[in-house]
Amino acid sequence: MNALFTLGVGFVLAMVSLGAFGTRAEAFAIGQLELTSGAVNWDGRQGRILDRLFDRDGIITPGSYQSMTEIVDPLARGQKTYSLFTSGLNGASAPSATISGSSITVDLSSLFFGWMRGSELQALNIGGVAQGSFNPETSEFSLSWNHLFGGHAFEGSSKRSDEGGHHRVATFFLQGTAVGLPPTPVAIPAGLVLFASGFAGIGGLAWRNRRAQRAGAAARVLQGVPCSLNDLCLTGRGVPRSFRPSFRLRINTSLTEP
Repeated sequence: MNALFTLGVGFVLAMVSLGAFGTRAEAFAIGQLELTSGAVNWDGRQGRILDRLFDRDGIITPGSYQSMTEIVDPLARGQKTYSLFTSGLNGASAPSATISGSSITVDLSSLFFGWMRGSELQALNIGGVAQGSFNPETSEFSLSWNHLFGGHAFEGSSKRSDEGGHHRVATFFLQGTAVGLPPTPVAIPAGLVLFASGFAGIGGLAWRNRRAQRAGAAARVLQGVPCSLNDLCLTGRGVPRSFRPSFRLRINTSLTEP
């Protein structure tokens, strides 16, 4: 019976532990988004440079802003250096990412395209809320979003780009792998946990009754109380060694005298 009780308690603890993991299944965080490729569909002034930057390997870290050297390697052209960075210049929060099944959403509203010439820095917001597909087995993702540029984005561009409204909209694409995902826990049905709790309760009650019966038998032996045929004291089973008498109890069940 002790083994039964121990098994029941162990089973309950295992179910509770698995259930604790299950409660965290809906709230896991993505450590990094490793970028492997990308593209930009835009006929604006810096469209080609942006397309080359997006095609480079890089890393986006959700929950923090990144400087011009932390997302992708900068691209040098003449006296200018171009790169990507995230900032709260426009009041946007740091990037965030959520996964739901085979879908992924990444808030890249704080993403900027910047270029430096000496100590002068110019920046252009290119961010948005990106959505796409996610492969739970390989952790690979594919994202895209659109961004509508203001008139300042076309300074120095051709008259066709200035007047054509469709040229003010750019489409961005990113592909890569999400890292830092915890293992997906296995959900435990609530009925199974309740069954295990009841099983352990029955085992504990039986163990307590058995223990009380043993203690009563030991007390009767020490006090010299006659034992019935159903008492444990007939064989001494269940009586602690310190309580067992040093004599043997002989019982005649026949109707004749010995």
